[in-house]
Amino acid sequence: MRARKAVEDSMAEQGAQRQDPLFVNSLGKGLSVLQAFGSDWDALGLREIAQRTGLNTSAAQRFTHTLTQLGYLRKDERTRRYRLGPRMLNFAYSYLRANPLYDVAIPIVISVRDEWQETVNVSVLDDTDAVVAIRMPSQRRINSNTAIGRRMPAYCVSTGRAVLAWLSPEERKAVLDRTNFVRLTPRTNIDRASLEACLDQVRIDGFAMVEEEADLGEMAVAAPIFDGERKPIAALGITTSTAYWSMEDAREKLAPIVMQAATAISRSLQGWHAF
Repeated sequence: MRARKAVEDSMAEQGAQRQDPLFVNSLGKGLSVLQAFGSDWDALGLREIAQRTGLNTSAAQRFTHTLTQLGYLRKDERTRRYRLGPRMLNFAYSYLRANPLYDVAIPIVISVRDEWQETVNVSVLDDTDAVVAIRMPSQRRINSNTAIGRRMPAYCVSTGRAVLAWLSPEERKAVLDRTNFVRLTPRTNIDRASLEACLDQVRIDGFAMVEEEADLGEMAVAAPIFDGERKPIAALGITTSTAYWSMEDAREKLAPIVMQAATAISRSLQGWHAF
């Protein structure tokens, strides 16, 4: 579902961008083929790629052939289905190495994980999603569904809320206006007025907490990371199990930890600003 929505959003953006004389439509279509692959499907046939991208079969075939030749897709000659190729990892590596957030945050993330034996993430806001950029899993509880690059709606995860809360009122409104509020679990809050009140409280508290809003059995606490211009660029969060922690204990013990760690990262980024 997430992959399908990403493709739909990309197609909508491309529709608007066709009015831009500098926009290369063929490049946009080629990238939409890569976006068709997601966590819900590990391999796609040509017809499925065409359906997901809105391309006709001939165009889908040309793009998949080109991307396969370049190493970004791999084709199983027996099943004639495609998978993302390992060359896609080049983009993740380049992004992380070019971003000082990664080098600054890694030792702090490792320290928090080792001390508390809980999973620690750093996520960045990309439009309406919180995207995992750094992840150190707990040794006692490993969630294979969460890895670097995983996207989740920002409104229902602690890291997303931690960043949304510190956006300007205009920026926050713009993100929420574009958000498709979907109930991921029975406990997901999709009432916009309630969410906005929650974000106001997050800003007062200095941290965000969620319990079973994105994944059943999980709770998370997060605090914002700022660049040198006090712009919220990411959030550091601890994710744990409701079997180990109550919300009251997490608020008392984990919230100060994530705020302290996020502040330490922010201080190290004082001479740098995102754009």
